[in-house]
Amino acid sequence: MLGIVQGRLSFSGKKLQCFPKKPLNEFKLASKIGYDFIEFFGERKKNNNNPIWTDKGIKSYTKASKKYNQKIYSFCDDYIINHSLSGKKTLNEIVNTIKQLNKLNIKKYILPLYGKSLINKKNKKKVIENLLVISKICKTKKIELLIESNMSPKEFFSLKKKIKSNNFYFLFDTGNRVLLKKNFLLDICKFKDEIKHIHLKDKNFKNKNVIFGKGEVKFKSIFKELKKISYKGSFTIESQRGKNIKNQATENYIFFKKLINQYLAV
Repeated sequence: MLGIVQGRLSFSGKKLQCFPKKPLNEFKLASKIGYDFIEFFGERKKNNNNPIWTDKGIKSYTKASKKYNQKIYSFCDDYIINHSLSGKKTLNEIVNTIKQLNKLNIKKYILPLYGKSLINKKNKKKVIENLLVISKICKTKKIELLIESNMSPKEFFSLKKKIKSNNFYFLFDTGNRVLLKKNFLLDICKFKDEIKHIHLKDKNFKNKNVIFGKGEVKFKSIFKELKKISYKGSFTIESQRGKNIKNQATENYIFFKKLINQYLAV
């Protein structure tokens, strides 16, 4: 399945990762272009206008999903970038978020371990404790828990041993991995079946998200590696909107749909 993250189908502010002012309007365009789903996200600062926080909002998402044949599939919680995953308050917010997401029947819950939630020696023990709690809750709700991180395969497998859960997986982000300035294609084969979802974006070495083809990511090479591991997971496009939002979103869809059909079609 190929989706696109919220805020890339409408202009709602100068920031790239910006919650859309009218999120329901994006369903129609996503459907028209051909996307399978829109990936929802939680902002770094809690946004009370996000429909997921009310039953009315959840009903509106469900209605739009059915009307425009867009699956409700994944949620990336950027809240933890500005609020440490080691904190009790953050954990409580996450537990509440999962409760709401369960009403939407979300399949994948993504935790980006960046910013204040980057794992280090000081917070590692507490982060792992909280991940254990989160993982258990997700499992009871039949939601896959994915972490998005620049950690190595070795570091991830070490972490997974501590979590001891069969619903704990890895999200591979093409733009973020290229910043490591190493042959991250080898990592794909090492992560292998642990990769359950992929964020597609292009970046330059200045850490700027750019139009596909303008950065350092070699997507054909990535898809060749994904073919080697028989990847059967999903994708979310996290690109720049471009000067013409509709045209750019359409071009992105066509580009990646072609790669998926070429390398991963059964």
